[in-house]
Amino acid sequence: MDITFFSVWMTVLWSSILILIFYVLRTKYQLIDIYSVSGVIVLYLFCMIRMVIPVEFSWTKVIAGGTLYNRIYYFSCIERNIGNYISVFDMLRLLWYSGTLLILLYYVIQYVKAARYFGEILVERNSKATQIADTIWNGSKKPDILQTAAIKTPCCFGILRKKIIIPDKMYTEEQLRFILLHECSHLKNNDILVKNLINILCALYWWNPCVYLLKKDLSQSLEIRCDLTAVKELDNQLKSDYLAVVLSEYKDSLKTGNSAGLHYDNPKMLLERFQLVANEGHILVKKGDILAWVISGCLLFISYSFIFQTRYDAPKSDIETIQDAHEVDIHNSYLIKMKDGTYFFHSNNVDIPIDEEVAKMMIGDGFIIVEKSEK
Repeated sequence: MDITFFSVWMTVLWSSILILIFYVLRTKYQLIDIYSVSGVIVLYLFCMIRMVIPVEFSWTKVIAGGTLYNRIYYFSCIERNIGNYISVFDMLRLLWYSGTLLILLYYVIQYVKAARYFGEILVERNSKATQIADTIWNGSKKPDILQTAAIKTPCCFGILRKKIIIPDKMYTEEQLRFILLHECSHLKNNDILVKNLINILCALYWWNPCVYLLKKDLSQSLEIRCDLTAVKELDNQLKSDYLAVVLSEYKDSLKTGNSAGLHYDNPKMLLERFQLVANEGHILVKKGDILAWVISGCLLFISYSFIFQTRYDAPKSDIETIQDAHEVDIHNSYLIKMKDGTYFFHSNNVDIPIDEEVAKMMIGDGFIIVEKSEK
């Protein structure tokens, strides 16, 4: 199992193609209707796996990439066009690593700032929200429910120490339940961890626009899954009330510029959520989820099964290093055995002494032996 220039290139190629295919199918051809939103998330997660494991296995079949492929590799990795010792690929790799380190550093700083901010702001516990959360959360390590005027839209935070933070507003009990249903779903599904992994992936492949498409669409899929989980036991009227709360929080985020937990680039993404909630009974649970796992696993295996590499015929000048070199075989050469038992190899009018063991090997290969009484 090796990481090479070619294995990294195949990783970028395969993951980019799969991301584009899944994105088009989901947004244009209702992929959710086939797999459900969970199945779509599985497909995207397999894309992430493919990107973080850029290896070449021992069973991977090598396929020649062709003349253009050879030329690109030769120009990037062999020709020395920048100074005397640095190839184009060396410079690009240095730029890649530097960008990754800077972006990772930025994410770490932002995460530390957010953790510090939530640790320092004035918060108070909302007993009513806590009681509602107790009826929703059926696992261990219940999240802390905090209320503060420092934020304008609900959000959740923390991977190990989970928190749900709600604005200091007057919510009805029903509105609180809708908000907590959504945020608890994020925490139960470890969506915060997934989103941080996507950020790391974007840092690793910051130069590939497909990873940002993956980040955008996977975030939207996670929001849709939370919506569908929140409304799965609600009647049509309560669904309308839930969507009214989502719309109200969205409007508040536009007024304040604070979109924590909403992740909208445009109103079309919000409209898609509303449309899918309206069809919740049709798309929440699908047998197609199993199909998503099978298809993803097969695509992952296929993506590792072959790799494009360069292939060159060895230059004749590298093989025939001597000007008068010639081919030796049983038709133009033979062995000479002297009376004293010594052997000579005769080729191109030259007799070369050889030992008895070599002579026997050559006789076994079909060389004729000629006996002479004297040299």
